[in-house]
Amino acid sequence: MRYLREIFDDWLTRAAALVFVLITVLVIFNMRSELPEEHPMFGVFAHGMIPILFIIGGVIFVFAILRSEISEQVPRRRHEKLLFLMFAGAVSIIMLVFGGFKLVEFTETTSFCGQLCHEVMYPEYTAYQASPHSRVSCAECHVGSGAEYLVKSKVSGIPMIMSVLTENYERPIPTPVRNLRPARETCQQCHWPEKFSGDLVRTHTSFAADEQNTRKVDVRVLRVGGGESGIARDIHWHIAARLWYLPLDEKRQEIGWVGVEDQGKLVEYTDPARAGEATPERIATEKRLMDCLDCHNRATHIFRSPQELVDEAMARGKIDNSLPFIKREAVKALVPPNPSLAEAINRVEGIRNFYRGNYPEVYDRQKQSVETAIAELREVARLTTFPEMRITWDSYPSNAGHQEAPGCLRCHGKLAKQDDLKRTISADCQPCHYFEIPVS
Repeated sequence: MRYLREIFDDWLTRAAALVFVLITVLVIFNMRSELPEEHPMFGVFAHGMIPILFIIGGVIFVFAILRSEISEQVPRRRHEKLLFLMFAGAVSIIMLVFGGFKLVEFTETTSFCGQLCHEVMYPEYTAYQASPHSRVSCAECHVGSGAEYLVKSKVSGIPMIMSVLTENYERPIPTPVRNLRPARETCQQCHWPEKFSGDLVRTHTSFAADEQNTRKVDVRVLRVGGGESGIARDIHWHIAARLWYLPLDEKRQEIGWVGVEDQGKLVEYTDPARAGEATPERIATEKRLMDCLDCHNRATHIFRSPQELVDEAMARGKIDNSLPFIKREAVKALVPPNPSLAEAINRVEGIRNFYRGNYPEVYDRQKQSVETAIAELREVARLTTFPEMRITWDSYPSNAGHQEAPGCLRCHGKLAKQDDLKRTISADCQPCHYFEIPVS
């Protein structure tokens, strides 16, 4: 103990030791605990304190070393103090490296992306949790692998952090994301568009807004196709081909020119109504090589309408379709969008009074079904009500189809061959579908 007291006989050395201990404890805590990920704001503090403590500790270490050099203590004790300070400093540098790695890893988590900036990213995070990619981390799509894009993402994220802190951001967040990494470097690490997928059968069940909630089932056959360049066909031919396009607006919903590379030649199509905007100079500088996200632009952050979500819940049995007018009352509670989630839930709860007043016998007999339906509709309200960010189910059109938004029809039936304006890109059903098969 006397030996230790002689080494730590001044406040600077004691302060250096304290900083060293704090850095070590914080790094171990961040590596072992799940709290930073469960509570992102705490995580920012816990990870951010490591470089701050390192800087403070560095200053203290320097002054402690300088003081030990000019002190009048026994040379052997001064030498031992210097050894301690150098050892603690070296270990602190190692801890900083580990801490930095954990900080980068923490900023790649979905909790950091979705929960830290709660108001800004809440709609996207909510939609993501209910999407087909809910088990894929944000970074896998938005950053991908490799150091280059990791650094780019952190640098480009600085202005975003500032806009959040100053509340100077657009509502809703504009899309598409500028400078998003090409899908062939992210999506296609898991998906294989060149694989021949053949035909895909999709069954769509909907319910009418009448008393019986009349069921309607449609079967659609999609000719997905695919295959390698040169032999690909059907819908996924678009990815196998070298297909360039020129968007005329920031949302890429207005396409003025398309160029398809075919055996060394470029076959060009233009929109006759806007041919003057698709100048050679603009094509050369602004054209884009088509990839997966030009059609599957809502592959993850899918904002679905109450009608669609209610139909799905009824088809899956989560809402009892024997309840009279349940489809009508459910949609009426959520359309148009409510001014707040609390108001949406309040209107959903009002369905209980609808059955008490208009169908008391049904309510008495099927009370549990009514309560189950209300519970499911509260979840539908959560997935469709985002007034703070001014987002509705119509805010972001999906290009994977042509029913809710132009999608395929941005080009098909609109663009004509440059050297023969009578030949437009086909908008017939046959290239992408077999005839719909009605099911009663």
